[in-house]
Amino acid sequence: MAVAERILRKEGIGAVTTRRVAGELGLTPMALYRHFRGKDALVQALVELGFAHWETRLARAVKARSPRRRLDNALAAYRDFALAEPRLFELMFLTPRPAVPNAPASLAVSPSPAFSKVIAALRAELPSRDPEQLLLLIWALAHGLVALHFSGRFGFDEKLFRRTYDRTMALLWSRLRPS
Repeated sequence: MAVAERILRKEGIGAVTTRRVAGELGLTPMALYRHFRGKDALVQALVELGFAHWETRLARAVKARSPRRRLDNALAAYRDFALAEPRLFELMFLTPRPAVPNAPASLAVSPSPAFSKVIAALRAELPSRDPEQLLLLIWALAHGLVALHFSGRFGFDEKLFRRTYDRTMALLWSRLRPS
């Protein structure tokens, strides 16, 4: 997994093949098949690794006392994860894969303990609203801003992107708050 992760981080998912990973380990591709049935299984293992990294970051972010602070921290953690781990982020959130849960239904409950705290925080912060649709709206905005940054729409200027992301999220919160 370490070899596959290194290749992914350096060159992207297109460079991760069972033949390449086996070769760098000094194994035959058939030997690697004892651990992974093929590239799809290797990619799925990388996705799971990425989500384990993300869960660790998100768990730190949602330790705040107030629901609003947990939500703000979660959004900042999503942005920071995308910036720190662009290849993993791309694989996890931008690359089509089989068995990806459908939204917004997948946003109602989560097997992730940290994301469950995000769901609970949103329900506490905006109790009379539809939490799945709100999570989808917030995630779509955050995700869209990350995608715009990755495509160069902010001139690949990380400071400008961070500033724009934070200001846009603050504007969204100001519009979502009940009067």
